Amino acid sequence: MSSNKLEGIQILRGYAAMLVVVTHLWSAGLVSSALRFSRIGGLGVDIFFIISGFIMCYSLRDRVRPADSLQFLKKRVIRVYPIYLLVLIPFVVQYIARNVGSVDPLLVIGNFLLAPSFSGSPEYRMLVGPAWTLTYELFFYLLFAGAMLSSASKDRAIYTVMTAIVLLVALVNLLGLKGDRLQWSNFQYIVGDTLLFNFVIGCACYFVWRKYARAIFSFWTALTAALVLTIVSLGLSKFGLPRILSLGVPAGAIVLVFLFAEFEKRNLTRPLLFLGSASYSIYLVHAVIAHWKHLLIGTRPYENDLTGLLLTCVALAAGCIFYIAVENPISKALHGKSSPSRPVSAQN
Repeated sequence: MSSNKLEGIQILRGYAAMLVVVTHLWSAGLVSSALRFSRIGGLGVDIFFIISGFIMCYSLRDRVRPADSLQFLKKRVIRVYPIYLLVLIPFVVQYIARNVGSVDPLLVIGNFLLAPSFSGSPEYRMLVGPAWTLTYELFFYLLFAGAMLSSASKDRAIYTVMTAIVLLVALVNLLGLKGDRLQWSNFQYIVGDTLLFNFVIGCACYFVWRKYARAIFSFWTALTAALVLTIVSLGLSKFGLPRILSLGVPAGAIVLVFLFAEFEKRNLTRPLLFLGSASYSIYLVHAVIAHWKHLLIGTRPYENDLTGLLLTCVALAAGCIFYIAVENPISKALHGKSSPSRPVSAQN
């Protein structure tokens, strides 16, 4: 099927990016408190992971060859790292400047590689805050590549990676091997984190979509469903439910609704599709604004709904500009293609 069949996924990526931006930049004020904006970004992350699982399945050819595994990883590296490294540089410069004489070389190297800590160091972290999700993404890519290497068919590779994730997380927890979360970059925690189940949900969404692929919902129905499910998800989080239930399941429902929706209203969908294309840039660039937002609005006491709204708008605009001026040209140069708008990963 052509990529235009997945316009709902493209639009949803933009929506997920906005949820993450809102959490990091609009976390104070009456509106923020009432709508629990401080937690809404978690739903965005779950949506991203589910989309990633879906897209990896969608893009895999029916017959899998051993060489496809390496080619798959190469494409993922080319897609993820160049833009991330550009955003990382100012964070590394600041870290070194603030820690002259006590720079942790493993932290710096690990950030350039997007690698988690294997020693369980409580000081280890991703300098670009939201980049911890890319560490999870890369772990999933490695598992997916391994499944491809041991499989001759698409379906077998998908079932293999789904089974591997479920068994891995279950065994780590049952055997008491799961480490502390620390700063979202502890490998011993990642391998037992039920957040990985979102990739499995994404794979399951692929099979549902492949079997029943047809337009069921309108644009407005899909949009309304996304907003309602977002509110439901935030409501569920009040009851202390496991994340997979309060965020993962609603996120999966949102993805399915968008997969079965029709998006023919070009005057409405065109800007949303653009936000989807720019979502990776938005996701990374907003971290720069969040980190140095005190330069724009002063100290925390000045944060409120107005400054939150303004910062959110600034982040979205900056991300879009970065996409046009930096990501898009780099993508064209690396891939030799004129249109990078096709959905290829959760953070694309």
